[in-house]
Amino acid sequence: MVVRLYLSLAVVVAACGDSPSSVPSSDAPEAVVDAAMPDALDERVDDPCPATTACPVPPSLTRGAGLVAIDRCAFPLAPTTTDYAGTIAALSLKLDRVTMADVVADVNRTADVVSAGQVPGSAPGVKSAFRWNSGDESVAYWIPQGITGSFDGTATGKVGDRKVVLVSWYYDKDSDTGSTVEKGVRIAVVDVTNPADVKYRFALLVEPTGSATAPSYKSVPIHAGGLAWVGDRLYVPQTGTGFRVFDLAHILKVDSLDDRIGFDAASGTFAAHGYQYVIPQVQRISSTHACQSVFSFVAYDRTSTPPSLVTGEYDSATIQGRLYRWPLTESGALQLTKMDRVIPSAAYFMGESHVQGALARNNTWWLSSSRPTGSAGELVRTKESTTSVRLGWNDSPEDLAYDPQRDSVWSLSEGLNARYVFDAARASISP
Repeated sequence: MVVRLYLSLAVVVAACGDSPSSVPSSDAPEAVVDAAMPDALDERVDDPCPATTACPVPPSLTRGAGLVAIDRCAFPLAPTTTDYAGTIAALSLKLDRVTMADVVADVNRTADVVSAGQVPGSAPGVKSAFRWNSGDESVAYWIPQGITGSFDGTATGKVGDRKVVLVSWYYDKDSDTGSTVEKGVRIAVVDVTNPADVKYRFALLVEPTGSATAPSYKSVPIHAGGLAWVGDRLYVPQTGTGFRVFDLAHILKVDSLDDRIGFDAASGTFAAHGYQYVIPQVQRISSTHACQSVFSFVAYDRTSTPPSLVTGEYDSATIQGRLYRWPLTESGALQLTKMDRVIPSAAYFMGESHVQGALARNNTWWLSSSRPTGSAGELVRTKESTTSVRLGWNDSPEDLAYDPQRDSVWSLSEGLNARYVFDAARASISP
């Protein structure tokens, strides 16, 4: 598809829209088919598990005693049957299709860069840090959660010549007085190329609706507790279900900044609650078992064979939360077996509580936990059947991601008026 020249829009930005101010604000068809389709049949592997497996019973667990391996066969996932390709192709003919580089070149908000010592808590080895602008720091109904970046998504760790961090924010309608709609999830696209001058803007995640002749989209009302950018895919966990997968190769620029969602027949325009860009969903991967897996966070691990996604379960009441490792194909898709399902390559009981994010590298795991009192956080370094090590971390911790170019770990906090994003040297948290 030929990308059209963009017309500047003389549109009043809606509240929670794409305003750069400090006020809290929202901001080729063939290729679409390829992105929306599951792996080709010849990419599938033999299925290693029986059709059904009993749910593992938690053993007697001791906090800090390390991970406990369990039967991975109890937790299969499978793609749902919805095909979004035709609708995305139709949307791409009605709206300007842009690249991630285009979005990064169009950042419209300035972050508040802070020193390492200003990050609340005791995270070791902090290399760089920032807070959001004052409006995004203080808005109660948008809450930051997941983190990934071009260090996950590209071989060079950059988009063009820019280093990019993505952060998911979920919308809490109950905290937005008078709101009657679910606005879903927005993604902060952050240019961190120069750690002393950090800028960003938001894009909205959307699920295509309608048909190829009458396309539209709706918001995606999920918690979005983690993010993993793998190639053109953006994996977002859905708490009680599995994954939503979004296509970063088909970002669309909408033609209205009204505070509504989708196509409006009266005006003939598309809007996204005041945001300029939308990222469409291309696939859902859902649980097909009765073991009640929870998908609280996700991270990309390129050191495993094959590379994998790691996910885990937030549990504030017990230490029986589980971790999973999901194998990926060379294209970055989840590896399907010949039984049309995804089997984790490993599963564990964590033996830890309040886990908000997990990261694995060469079989060493790091877990960010909000267990300490007073919103303090800790980072737990652990392995299978190995005594865990507890390290200081930031207050109100959330997701984790590893940056191989900087050899550092990115994380963030969610507290109102205390929302920090930082990276810490891996050497400071390694054995």
